Amino acid sequence: MKRLLLLLPALLLFAAPAAQAAPSCTRDGAKLLAASGSIRVVSLKGKLGKTETRHDRVLGCRTSTGRRFTMFEAVDHGLDEIRRDTFTIVQNRYVGVFTDFEGGTGDSFTASSYDVVNRKRLHTTSGCDSAEDGVDEAVFFKNGGIAYSCGQLRVADGKGDRQIEAAGVTQLAVSAGSRLYWTANGTVKSLDL
Repeated sequence: MKRLLLLLPALLLFAAPAAQAAPSCTRDGAKLLAASGSIRVVSLKGKLGKTETRHDRVLGCRTSTGRRFTMFEAVDHGLDEIRRDTFTIVQNRYVGVFTDFEGGTGDSFTASSYDVVNRKRLHTTSGCDSAEDGVDEAVFFKNGGIAYSCGQLRVADGKGDRQIEAAGVTQLAVSAGSRLYWTANGTVKSLDL
């Protein structure tokens, strides 16, 4: 019995440490913005600049690891510029962001996609940067791809950013099987992505 009592501290010393849970994606007061499966989008308040009324760091996070990365910084400047973001999570890995910049005389729109596993931005809607109001519509599909319109239809994915239809494009939709649908001058069209 005495031997067992002497061995007990040695056994406790060399016992395997208990597995620690991954840190929470909402640690440090982060606010949950979107969630699906093991993917979270959260924001942390940042320090306000001179004319800023909001300055948030928007982070992508995997609950399995708790690792976060900065996707972008969301900044408002009073009523002169207000940013509103809408999030779409695809394949439990990719986050699509559709952004409305509301300002004094009107709105402009952009979209981008992020890979939360590899912690990087994948695609933007830069093909519509020259359009007066930016992007009209955007849908997100497999592997972080974006289909978007600004009169013309464009697709940004692993094959690059390219034009699909030259003009008259409205009403974008994408199916779960990654088939893209749109209307061009009143005609419904589709394409496998």
